[in-house]
Amino acid sequence: MMEFNFFGYLTLRLYSGHHAGYEKYFSNEYARISSQESINPDAVSINIHIVKELPEPSSNDLHRTVNVKKLFTFHYLIRGINSEEVDIYFKRHWLDSLYMNAIAVFLQAQVLEPVMYLKLLNNNVFFMHAAGVSRNSEGFLFPAHGGTGKTTFSIVLLNNGFKLLGDDLLFVALNEGIVYPYPRPMHIFTYNVNNLAGAKISLPYRARIYLKNVIRFILERVLKTEFLISTRIHADEVFSTPPFGTPVPYKKIFFLRKTGDAVEPQPITNENRASLAEEIIQSADLNDSLYKIINDPNEIDSIREQERAVVGQLLSQVGVLTYVNPRKLDLNNLGSFIHNHL
Repeated sequence: MMEFNFFGYLTLRLYSGHHAGYEKYFSNEYARISSQESINPDAVSINIHIVKELPEPSSNDLHRTVNVKKLFTFHYLIRGINSEEVDIYFKRHWLDSLYMNAIAVFLQAQVLEPVMYLKLLNNNVFFMHAAGVSRNSEGFLFPAHGGTGKTTFSIVLLNNGFKLLGDDLLFVALNEGIVYPYPRPMHIFTYNVNNLAGAKISLPYRARIYLKNVIRFILERVLKTEFLISTRIHADEVFSTPPFGTPVPYKKIFFLRKTGDAVEPQPITNENRASLAEEIIQSADLNDSLYKIINDPNEIDSIREQERAVVGQLLSQVGVLTYVNPRKLDLNNLGSFIHNHL
C-alpha cells in the first residue's frame, strides 16, 4: 500500500496488488505533493484498488464502463462517494504491463481527480484548474481553459523571480485563504520545447516528445479523432534552481484567455459575481468528468450549486478578476506587466 497526504485535507491510498507500474506512476505524480506531516485523522480518504475483477456492485455503487477514443475500454466501480472514505476499484487492463501511462492517465484524470474535486469541494477547497506562482509570500492564480498558455505563462514568470505553484491544478483552501502548491509533472508538447524560457529539456526527453508527436499524427489520421499526447516532465528536472514555492495566501486571480485585450481588470460586484464564477467553473475541467461519473441530474445540480457558492466566495475574497491574453503580451519583457499587476 502507498499513502499520500494532501495538506491534511485528503489522504490517498493505492492498493496496487504489487503492480510496480501503478506504484511507479502514482509515486511520480504525487510524491512531490504529499506532505511529510502526520496524516490528519479527519481528512477525507480515497482508496484506489487495482483489481483483476470488480466487486459485485451494490445499489449505491457507481459502476461504469468507458470507451476512450475507439482504442480502450475501462471498467471501474466507486463505492461510498458521499462518505468520508471513498473506494475506487479499477479493473486491470491488458495494456498496463506494456504502456502504463495510457492506462494510469485515464484512472487519474477521468476517475480519481474528479472524485478528489468533489470531496475537496465538500470541505470548501477548490481543486482549481489553474497555474499559479508566488513571490514575497503572495500567491497569484491563473485559471484558464486547456491550451490557453498556463504552462508557458507560469514558466515565464518563474524566470522573472517567481516560484512555481503548479501549471495545471492547485489546492485553493478558502477557509484559510491559502493556495497549496500542486507540483505535478508538467505536460509538455512539441510547441513547448522551444518556448519554455530558462528550461533545459534533455535530449532523451526531447526525443520522447517528438516521437509522441509522430504517434499522435498517425492516430489522428487513422482514427479520425483528436489526440493530445504529452510528455510529463517535472519542473525540477529542467530548471537549475529549485522552482517550487510553498503554501501562501492568494492575492489575485488572472483569467487567461485567447481573445480580448492584453490586460482587462474586472472589479467584482454583486451584479457580476455569478457570471464571473461561472466562467471559472466552465474552465474547471475536472467537473465535466465528475458529472459523467455521477450521471444523475439532481446530484449534478447540487454539485453545481456548491461550485457556484465556493467560487463566488473566492471571488469575493480577491475583489478583482483580471483577464489576461498572453498572446498580446511580450513574454520576453514582462517587466511592465509585473510592475503594474503583480
